[in-house]
This record gives sequence, structure tokens and C-alpha cells, in this order.
Amino acid sequence: MENAVVLLPKSKALINMTLSLVSDITVALGKIVLVGANDAGIRSAKEAFERLIGPVEKKIVGNHAALYVGRNAAPGAGSRTRSWRDFLSFARIEQDSIAIEAAVLPGIFSAGELDPGTKLLLEHIPYDRAAVLDVGCGAGAIGALYKKKNPGAAVTMTDSSLLAVNASEETLKKNSLMGDVILSDVFENIRGHFDLIVTNPPFHKGVGTDYSFIEKFARGAKVHLNKGGEVYVVANAFLPYQETLERHIGPTDIVADDGKFRVYRSRYSRGLSFSFD
Repeated sequence: MENAVVLLPKSKALINMTLSLVSDITVALGKIVLVGANDAGIRSAKEAFERLIGPVEKKIVGNHAALYVGRNAAPGAGSRTRSWRDFLSFARIEQDSIAIEAAVLPGIFSAGELDPGTKLLLEHIPYDRAAVLDVGCGAGAIGALYKKKNPGAAVTMTDSSLLAVNASEETLKKNSLMGDVILSDVFENIRGHFDLIVTNPPFHKGVGTDYSFIEKFARGAKVHLNKGGEVYVVANAFLPYQETLERHIGPTDIVADDGKFRVYRSRYSRGLSFSFD
């Protein structure tokens, strides 16, 4: 293509991959525009733009955002056919002596290692459930480790990011594990019921705190629980999630608290409603 407009991705690693792939499909000296909000990191993205595309010829600033314009001067501009697979690697992850090879892709949460919150969650969820759903699966570490510990479980993973879905599928494939991975905005494309639903939800929107995910998750979770099913959520300890979970799902306990993260367990008995909306 002759020109391209790129909306600034959320992570530095994803900026590098996105700009590299855009350079591959934009003709040499074609115009490329990068735009984003200040609180999303547009200012620090200038270095990546100039390194992977070429000099910034024009910068427009206003309304808490900025826009960079330059010509595609990268080596091989417009002539390469790379894809996300060219940026894929794997890293060993271990939990309770169970190890997997997890996919690593730019911008995918929990790619290459288990973050402290996920570790705490994995230490406290039950591993005897028959049908399990991981919402916001990222690289698929939770689902893959669960399947390794309980091979008979039917594990489903979902994420709103296609790149995360790709990563989770690669994690399952690399470890010769069976599972379903679904592209879905929380429960939008999820069908069926589960004995256990887990999530390590996002809460950042730029530099602010965003509660929209946990609200949408809590509203939809009980619809997909089997009778006696449970929901486990891990979150930073300062986030007021317990009230939201109790209001939409049912009685909620704190089953782990290490001072930085908390693991919540919510139970829902079909036929009872705890929502006051």
C-alpha cells in the first residue's frame, strides 16, 4: 500500500512489531502516520518510529495527543512478507513442579513468565473441576497449566485480542494439549456452562484505573456457571472488587492476600440472584 495510519499500540514491544509489519507492506518512501494519546506513550514512541520507519518529518500536537508523519525509509520497505509468527518465541514456565512452554508475543500479558498475581491465583484455584474457563487468557499459561495438572478437564480460554488468541493456541500446540481458544469480548462469544471461571483482569486504561472489565465480567459470569460453580479473580489489593463480585455473582471470600494481590472466590447457586440492579 502507498500510505498507512497507525494507532499507537498499548505496549512498547507491540509498537515495535506493529511498525515493523506496517513498514513491510507500505511502499518505499510511502507516508506513514503514527497517532496516539500522551498518556498512552506517544511521545516515547518517536524513537521507535524513527528507528523502524524513518525521520519524523512532521509532528502535530494537540488535545492531549500527538501525531508523527514520516516516509517509509526502512531497509526492505514494502518488499517483506513477515507476520506475527516471525516475532513468536517460547519460554519455560513452571508452577508446582509442572512446566510448560508458553508462547511469547509482543504485547501479550504473562508472555514469558508468570506475574505475581497469576502465581497467587494458580496456588489457590481448585484443580478437580471438569469444565474450566479462563477469561482474558493472554498467552494461555493458566489454561495450559490447568490442563497439565488435570488432563481430563475441558479447558476453554478466551481473550478480546486476536494476538492473545494466537498465542494461547500456540501454547497449547507446543505442549501437545487440547483446549478451546475463543476470540471474545469477555463472555460475548462464550456458550455453555463451567464449573470454574478464572480471570486476572486488566484494570489500566492509559494511566487511569478502568472498572469496565470487572463490571462486565461479574455481570456475565453467573450466566455461565454450573450449579455449585465458582469464580476466582486475582487483582491488586487496592482494587474494590469484592463488592462488585458479590453484587453480581454471590457470596465472595478473600482466599489469599499477600499484601499486593488478593484472590477472590465467588459462589453462585442457580436460582438465586445477588444483583441489585
